Amino acid sequence: MSWCSDIHGESPVGETLIALIAALPRTREFRITLFGSSPLHLAIESDFLSADVGLFADETHAEVEEAITAAGLGKGQRNVYIQLCAGTNFRTSPRWAGRVAIIRREHCHFILPHPIDLLIAKMHRCDDKDLRAFRLVIERTGHPTEAELKEELQAAVDLYRPSFDEEVASDITTGTRIVWNEIFGRDINVRQEIIAPSLARRAKGYEDDEPRAPYRDELRQHGTE
Repeated sequence: MSWCSDIHGESPVGETLIALIAALPRTREFRITLFGSSPLHLAIESDFLSADVGLFADETHAEVEEAITAAGLGKGQRNVYIQLCAGTNFRTSPRWAGRVAIIRREHCHFILPHPIDLLIAKMHRCDDKDLRAFRLVIERTGHPTEAELKEELQAAVDLYRPSFDEEVASDITTGTRIVWNEIFGRDINVRQEIIAPSLARRAKGYEDDEPRAPYRDELRQHGTE
């Protein structure tokens, strides 16, 4: 689905990305994924802007990082700066890669996730700006509806698992309730309406599988646990 067709240099994000293109070596092609608010700024509303352009390019991370620094595109170097992240920072639906827009400018391919995936990623924090993103996307596109968002979150149920001890904890469960109250005008029981139905469908998919052998005792006997 091509929901964004170009990167326009007259916008603050577009200007920053064009500067990045100029700074990247032309000896190879780059695949760079944008996330956060910048795809919405490019495709839906140019006034919807944050100070940073979040992106990742895991296969060419070092080269992109070097270009950002050399061109003065990093934090503290310009008003709208590039925040280079890891792909794992984009926590959203596992379906996201199948519905992106891809924009080619010179030797760079920019990957723009679909608005639904950008919104799901914002639910981990869900501050006032994230809620504005929901309202903006729904106002301009009519989507996601309550039913659509619930179905997408059921497909992304693993986002509701607890964080690792070493991580900065996020709380998508609370974020989901905030979105339902602020956007859809009601509370939601996340466990009953999202987690339980999703896990029930998953369990049904395993019905014909053989049960796993209880091998813990065998490992203990061999001293490998």
